[in-house]
Amino acid sequence: MKKTLVAVAALAAVTGAMAEVTISGFVDKAVNITTYNNGGTSSTAKGVGANAIGQDQITFSSTEDLGDGMSAYVNISVAPTVTTAALAGDIGQIGLKGSFGNIRIGSDYSTLWYTNNMADASGWGSGAGQVHNVITQGNPTTNVVIYTLPSFVSGLNVTLASRLNGLGTGVGNAFAYLANYSAGGFSVQYAAGTVAVPGAYYISSGLGGQTAVSGGTYESATGDLTGNSTAVTYDFGMAKLHAGYATARNTGDTDQSSNSYTYGVSAPIGGFSVGLAFSQATYNSNANTSGLKESGYRVLAKYPLSKRTSLYLQNGKADQSTGTTRSTATTGFGVTHSF
Repeated sequence: MKKTLVAVAALAAVTGAMAEVTISGFVDKAVNITTYNNGGTSSTAKGVGANAIGQDQITFSSTEDLGDGMSAYVNISVAPTVTTAALAGDIGQIGLKGSFGNIRIGSDYSTLWYTNNMADASGWGSGAGQVHNVITQGNPTTNVVIYTLPSFVSGLNVTLASRLNGLGTGVGNAFAYLANYSAGGFSVQYAAGTVAVPGAYYISSGLGGQTAVSGGTYESATGDLTGNSTAVTYDFGMAKLHAGYATARNTGDTDQSSNSYTYGVSAPIGGFSVGLAFSQATYNSNANTSGLKESGYRVLAKYPLSKRTSLYLQNGKADQSTGTTRSTATTGFGVTHSF
């Protein structure tokens, strides 16, 4: 349940107006046991994990009705790290919406991130075994102007995003778009984007805590970074199928690229909601001209204690099958709470 408070807005100092601010949030923490295998040498780490199945977040939002079907709004989110009592920035936007669509200025997750999440049957686009989630290049996330067009076709939604990096050379500017179509139990989403000459950047592997590329050599981005992602789901009621495909490429260095496939199923089983996802990925660079290959799986079982609190168990593993044998496996027991 969202809690609402009445606070004096910044404008109140001049106008005396009062603004209703809604505070909502989500916290997810787990005890994780992770085993690393690096060329036959194994090690195990135990710790408390953040964001195992969702983004820790506290959001402050306010909306004003401007009349004639138009409204103004502000959403500002911060990301708390409960285990270390730290607070970091997350996303935030100020915008206007109406019959013309929805236009906002600020920051957001990338369009590829949203699309990869949709393809992930285990419910969250990261975590053990989900090698597909690393392919997020080619998208603006900060200093962005985002425009969602009005829906001219039933079930079709289109969003455009442009990052204006403030540099006269255009370095770091970006453009991306996302299109989603849903009808009945079927939904398909496509996202693509380009970042202009971002400088030192690499397309990395998904094996957390490991040197994924032989020798640890990565390449700077000498050209634009481009990426695209597709996700398809079909909800049968008793179960939901998920599939996705994503690519990333450095246009100035043709041997630096990646691609991944994701597929899986999610379904309620008894009182649990269960998701099982598989993924495969290939990464190319000057250190791996033949392609570094990885595969992974992740299963998530979540049990609701109430509408706002759940317990969960996750287990996953990612394996590198080219070059030095490496793998990362994680089992986690966690709890989530929303407010």
